[in-house]
Amino acid sequence: MLKDFRVNISVRVLVLLLVAIGVVISIENEMYLIAGLLLVGLASIIVSFIRYVNQTNRDLANFFSAVQYDDFTANTSSATKGAAFEDLHQGFNLVNRKFRDIRAEKEANHQFLQTIVRNVEVGLLCVNEKEEVILMNDALQELLHKSYLVNLSGLKKVDDKLSEIVEQLKPGQRELLKISIQNDLLQLSIQLVEMRMPQEVYRLYTFQNIQNELEAQELISWQKLIRILTHEIMNSVAPISSLSSTMFQWLQVDEELDERRLDQIKRSIGVIQKRSEGLLAFTETYRRLTRLPPPQFELLNVQSLIEEVATLMSSDFEEHQVQLELVYRNEGLTINGDPNLMEQVLINLVKNALDAVKHQEEGKIQIVVFYTPKGKVGIKIIDNGMGIPEEKLEQIFIPFFTTKEEGSGIGLSLSRQIMRMHQGTIELQSTVGEGTVVTLLI
Repeated sequence: MLKDFRVNISVRVLVLLLVAIGVVISIENEMYLIAGLLLVGLASIIVSFIRYVNQTNRDLANFFSAVQYDDFTANTSSATKGAAFEDLHQGFNLVNRKFRDIRAEKEANHQFLQTIVRNVEVGLLCVNEKEEVILMNDALQELLHKSYLVNLSGLKKVDDKLSEIVEQLKPGQRELLKISIQNDLLQLSIQLVEMRMPQEVYRLYTFQNIQNELEAQELISWQKLIRILTHEIMNSVAPISSLSSTMFQWLQVDEELDERRLDQIKRSIGVIQKRSEGLLAFTETYRRLTRLPPPQFELLNVQSLIEEVATLMSSDFEEHQVQLELVYRNEGLTINGDPNLMEQVLINLVKNALDAVKHQEEGKIQIVVFYTPKGKVGIKIIDNGMGIPEEKLEQIFIPFFTTKEEGSGIGLSLSRQIMRMHQGTIELQSTVGEGTVVTLLI
């Protein structure tokens, strides 16, 4: 059997030539029957010759077809065509092996990610543009007591409010929802991430039950608050009780009070009155902290809001010779908020910054307005004061905790409450000896 392509071609050309000569000779000798048979043979040889020469094209077509249908199991051989086709078929087989390796690696990665998704404790739900469910992990099935969902609207069968929030959620937005599913009380934190793939856009929802974490944090917050309340109340009640007891003893012992004893009683009553008024002021402050008015939302220009606060406090800056710098990294930014409440937050924060730098030789406060990559408006209040020690940073937002001698300890607590009412956040970073940065995001 002829295996070399060049030899095979040469033999076929030679046979083709000999048959052609035979046809000519048969016609010249009027052997038409033989000439006809030779012509049929000649045609067959030509067809076979063309098919043989086109074998390379068929090999390429078969290879591309295998690529199209992800079939990389076959290997091609040049054994029937000789060394001339060896490089071509080696290239075919190399590409096949590469594709097999890539597919095996892709499958391994897929299994790895599937295992992670299946075992992660956060509920995951992925839908396509038609809102068909592509992925729903075990954590979400357990959370919703639902083994599967065909599409996003299937959440209505779990809870109407849950379905409504999920459908209205925007990319990057987070919502909290308290619901009960089959007698299980859930405090869900729901967030949406949008993933743009070459062919389609997918939406990935995360569901996390933070009920236990909230309860633990609430308990810690109450414990801290109770310690502070107890401390403040005892500071007032203890001297009142002591003085009252002392005066009662004086009244029991002395039938007729002399002028010195009367004077002592008057001073004691004055102290009791002062401490009682202090206790009343303290409870009034606590009442004010827990009874914030609901915000009246309107569209606010951030630059105008900042400049109003700066104008309002300009005399304080001049009095303490503190430099104020306003930096607008983005112009024309607006937020949806209550002008009075947001102004109160900014005044509290600027006053804190002013207290931190007013004794500095070159006190400086910088207010920076910017736009975050996640689509939020940010406001930073930066001072070059002495900073806050690390051990006090954890308590800085606790009501009535203060690092200032004359502070009430509710400014930052009020500010955090107001920011939460605006679906915003307040963060504080401080380095001793360098200063403090407070960041508002809304």
